[in-house]
Amino acid sequence: MTTKRELKLIAFSAVFLLFIAGCGGGDVTTGAPTTPFLGGAGGLEINFLEGSPPEEVTDGKTFDFQAVVKLKNNGEYDLQKDRVNVSLIGFSPADFDVAAADEKLLIGENPEDNPSPRQRDSEGNIIEPVETFVTFPSESKNFNFKGNLAGNTVFIFRADVCYKYETMAVSEVCVLENMIDVTDNAICNPSEAKSTFSSGSPVKVDGFRQSVVGKDKIQFSFDITHSGTGNIFVEEFDRSDCPKNPSERRKKEDKVNVTIKTGLPVVSAGVVALNCVGLKDSTTGSVSTGAVTLVNGKRTVTCTQTLASSRSDFKRSVDINVSFNYLSNVDKEVLVKHLVD
Repeated sequence: MTTKRELKLIAFSAVFLLFIAGCGGGDVTTGAPTTPFLGGAGGLEINFLEGSPPEEVTDGKTFDFQAVVKLKNNGEYDLQKDRVNVSLIGFSPADFDVAAADEKLLIGENPEDNPSPRQRDSEGNIIEPVETFVTFPSESKNFNFKGNLAGNTVFIFRADVCYKYETMAVSEVCVLENMIDVTDNAICNPSEAKSTFSSGSPVKVDGFRQSVVGKDKIQFSFDITHSGTGNIFVEEFDRSDCPKNPSERRKKEDKVNVTIKTGLPVVSAGVVALNCVGLKDSTTGSVSTGAVTLVNGKRTVTCTQTLASSRSDFKRSVDINVSFNYLSNVDKEVLVKHLVD
């Protein structure tokens, strides 16, 4: 029969053996990331702070309150606060005791701090974003329903948030000395789909694939996909702009700016090195940029790259940047209750 003392010795021996095994040779998993981005479809998460505005207030100028919009950057773009414009709409400001001269305090306000992105350090530790806030009305003023209603009435408080955002993506191309007769032991395959890594954003880059179209020419394509629930507008002049005017909206909606960098050398002066359909050709380097329109939330971009005739075998990363303005909103119902005299 095994005694309690013997059981303790057995348990101690097992723990000791595990310790010895851990101290011996062999690979140790550090958790360091092997991909450049966390990914996901996150952008700015928008909510009202609980109780601001409250679910119920009273009429007759008897209930002061404010509306506080809470912002959290769940994507990976380092967004600056002056690129975030928050407006509070959905109700008549005059009904809630906001003077005509102060209505500007409800439009295009910036958050208190930069909405820091979701990040990952070199060892794989995820740094969660910190929330930031916008308070309406600003300058220490308050809302207060000043009229007298015939009965209880629901009003809508909507936070419209327009912000400039970017998606960063990385893939690679395969370049061989002989692109036509590929050997079995070649360092890479010039005619296949490649892994694509896209940063966390409402707009995603994926489906990168490469093919050979000549002895000194390759072709690659990739997909730009809108996976968020907001509205996309082309980004101009490095500022946030989500137009409300119907004609301006039609011109800018569903468009994004795309920049592609292959880093491959220029073949010769004046020769187009990188030609991407719908974008500007590159004759001074392997960079192509321009605006494209998404159709049903998607667009395929196709590029042709001319290679130097004298070259070795190598793989080269391709950097893709997609910039845009993004409009999201959140609603809160506020019940104004009528006080009976």
